[in-house]
Amino acid sequence: MLDLQQLPATERSVLRLDGDAVPLGLTDVPVGTPVGPVVRAASLAPATGRHDLVVELASAAWVHGAVAALPQPLHLAVAVGQGRRVALRSPGAREVRFRPSDLVRQGGVLVTTPLRTAFDLVRLEPGPASDEVAAALLRIAGLTPGIAAGLAQLFVRCPHKQRAIDRLAALPG
Repeated sequence: MLDLQQLPATERSVLRLDGDAVPLGLTDVPVGTPVGPVVRAASLAPATGRHDLVVELASAAWVHGAVAALPQPLHLAVAVGQGRRVALRSPGAREVRFRPSDLVRQGGVLVTTPLRTAFDLVRLEPGPASDEVAAALLRIAGLTPGIAAGLAQLFVRCPHKQRAIDRLAALPG
């Protein structure tokens, strides 16, 4: 990963113009770098690293490869109830109580799992677009809609939980 902390913006621009680097997420990567979830997650480290924010919702779907383009603005969360509380200047991150099994660290960045991402998308952003992304996330995770709906029963303190479970169960398998 190449980012502003490693190279000045002018040097990054030169690498792009010379065809040695391409933009990815919030950074640049050398041409020919295999791009998968770990590299996509690491490309978001400039936004998450200082406070160990969690990449969630459509941004997590991009990390997992379920959507082609990184959504703007980024969807970030503060994991509460895990020992410390972070005071942020940016109002963009919402506070969420995650279970340890809801998160995976990829490329040094915390990201919601494909199941938790699908559950949150159908719960918080209902509609055909979120259903399509959620179905892709379940395929990535190797879960059928029925199993995903059953596992979603284990989520606690989530508004609109039953609606999300019903939607997960109704996804094409």
